[in-house]
Amino acid sequence: MQTERMVEFAESYKGEARVSVEDLTWREGTVVQRITHAMVRGINTYIVEDTEEARLQFPYPIQVIEGPLMEGMNVVGDLFGAGKMFLPQVVKSARS
Repeated sequence: MQTERMVEFAESYKGEARVSVEDLTWREGTVVQRITHAMVRGINTYIVEDTEEARLQFPYPIQVIEGPLMEGMNVVGDLFGAGKMFLPQVVKSARS
């Protein structure tokens, strides 16, 4: 009897499902901005497309590492140094 009341009570509080909308406005930036944003946020969804785009912009692939990827890691390092990122986030950024 008590269980039935609890179920009825719980069902009366059903809400509508929340739909999560991903904000992709950061994808409108330059490839360097996108790579940096992805590294800071630990997003690896677009990393293949973005690094390939960056590779096509430079004569040598090593320049992608020395350019946009190092810029992104410098931002991550600065945020870590300022206490705005913690070690697990930095590791996740490095893996991205």
